[in-house]
Amino acid sequence: MCGPNRSLIRGEFSRDALFSISMMMFILFMAIDASAVQSPNLLSLSVDDAVRLAIEHNESIMIAREQERKASGTVREAYAGALPKINVSASYQGNFLKPAFFLEGDKIEIGNDVEMMGNVRLDQVLYAFGRVGKAVDYAQIYRKTASLGIDLAENAVVVSVKEAYYRVLLLEQLFEIQQTSLDQARSHLANIDLKHRAGAASRFELQRAMVEVKNREPELIRAENNIQLAIQDLERIIGLPHENQLILLDTLTFRQLSIQQEDAVAEGLLYRPEIRSMMLNVEGRKKVLGIYKADIFPILSLFGQVTVQGQASKGNALKVLDPENRQISGSAGIGLSAPLFDGFKTKGKVEQARADLRAAEHALQQTRKGIRLEIIRTVQDIESLIREYDAQEATVELANDAYGIAGTRFENGISTLLELNDAQLALDLAKMSRAETLYRYDVALANLDHALGRAPYDLVLENPSTVPPVEQEEVDDQ
Repeated sequence: MCGPNRSLIRGEFSRDALFSISMMMFILFMAIDASAVQSPNLLSLSVDDAVRLAIEHNESIMIAREQERKASGTVREAYAGALPKINVSASYQGNFLKPAFFLEGDKIEIGNDVEMMGNVRLDQVLYAFGRVGKAVDYAQIYRKTASLGIDLAENAVVVSVKEAYYRVLLLEQLFEIQQTSLDQARSHLANIDLKHRAGAASRFELQRAMVEVKNREPELIRAENNIQLAIQDLERIIGLPHENQLILLDTLTFRQLSIQQEDAVAEGLLYRPEIRSMMLNVEGRKKVLGIYKADIFPILSLFGQVTVQGQASKGNALKVLDPENRQISGSAGIGLSAPLFDGFKTKGKVEQARADLRAAEHALQQTRKGIRLEIIRTVQDIESLIREYDAQEATVELANDAYGIAGTRFENGISTLLELNDAQLALDLAKMSRAETLYRYDVALANLDHALGRAPYDLVLENPSTVPPVEQEEVDDQ
């Protein structure tokens, strides 16, 4: 009896265990399938796509746009000086203790129990010796400078985006080079292992090949980690969340460029927003100087007002609006206010404004010289990188041939693994140097666009002669 019962129990336990294992495997497969569905979103990006996204989402550009909106508000505020000012005031009060005056010993109360007063006043500046007009001009200059601030922010972001994008491409190329090198080292290890088994290679050669593979594996891990860090930096500059998996569509390529140094300098001096901003700064300082100079002149203005007054007794408070209890009065006139002496305050402000104007003119010349030098250096750097790339192309070709010869010699048993590894290392270094030169060249081209003041998306004006000069929106002096 005991035997069959134990067998039955074991059979029931086996069926239960088999059912549990089946359910666990089903849940596991469902979880794997769900994780595949919840894979990160794939986002394909070209360089131009990255630039457009950065211009839409970068915080520095958003700050510059808010500064432009602030400047637009300043323009409206400046125009307020040329427009009339209308003020309205009204009061309704009850006198529980009336004022009084004394006449020959008799006290005479003034006013009534309830009083009402309303007043409308208009003030309009007629002539202010250019104060208002120059203030409006200065506000317009401030708005244009703020608009150029957006261009400056966009150009800086474009360079940062391209540099970060190209850095990811460089690291991906370096990863591919190291991956290929590791695959070849593993292939050499497998080949030597076969020879060692056949007695055609020593144990030292086998161990040397194993060490070579182990040395290359950490380098590949570091290269992969560097790619992830570079991608995160690119996402930060663009303003993208980290939930996307980026796929970069462009590659590091060599584009032959021919540019004349003087032509580049002329284009940069014409288009750079820094120069236009400094020119506007000079014009703005002239306006400020004119405003301060005008403070020694009078201001001619027009004013007019209408006043409504009414009184009533406590029991008839609403009769304060009746015609017999109400009086309407009005007045208008022309006023002239002239400063006679302000303790040389205006003179001091004029001297400061003159100094600011001269400093702005010097800063403009300094900016022009700095931009000229920046363009020359950028063009020379590009020319040097072109020559460097040509030399490295020849180096890669020679290193590739040398590696092929070393591989043939190793296969035929003429050379050792050390010679083959040296040839592999020389080829890897040549390829890495070429990739780094390509990266520096593409970054230099991005810096050239920035140095020449070219707009994002390469939107350059076709005819430089049609670039509008610095303008001022003049208004009639008031």
